[in-house]
Amino acid sequence: MALDELYQQIILAHNRDPVGFGRLPQVTHSSRGIDGLCGDNVLIELAIEGDVVQDARFSGEACAVTKASASMLMQWVVGKSCAEAARASQRFKALLEHQAMKDDPALGDLNHLRAVAGFPARVKNALLPWETLIRAMANRVTD
Repeated sequence: MALDELYQQIILAHNRDPVGFGRLPQVTHSSRGIDGLCGDNVLIELAIEGDVVQDARFSGEACAVTKASASMLMQWVVGKSCAEAARASQRFKALLEHQAMKDDPALGDLNHLRAVAGFPARVKNALLPWETLIRAMANRVTD
């Protein structure tokens, strides 16, 4: 199996059975990300204690790439500090923009999404959950 085929299989698996899909009962931070061109609409909800993400969930309607990105991100971000997630967001974006870059070990399975770099229209789909996460970390929910 070629590497691109493996990446495609991982994206499809996360689309079929996403990790962290659903509403979070104890939300401290949230944000909605919308891509009006393709119709993606993702809500990211976080439980942050101090500066650490204790739990993360997403919901909404999205294409396979956006859903896979959100799924992998929800799995990855739990236990990370907001500062660490912000730095990782920049590294993830760089991976998608510069195909010659090597995988970033700190991103784990999220490196598989670099396969979308060859499809410029899909890069924004992979980035939408990250952009929404960054806004969510800054958007404290009030009771």
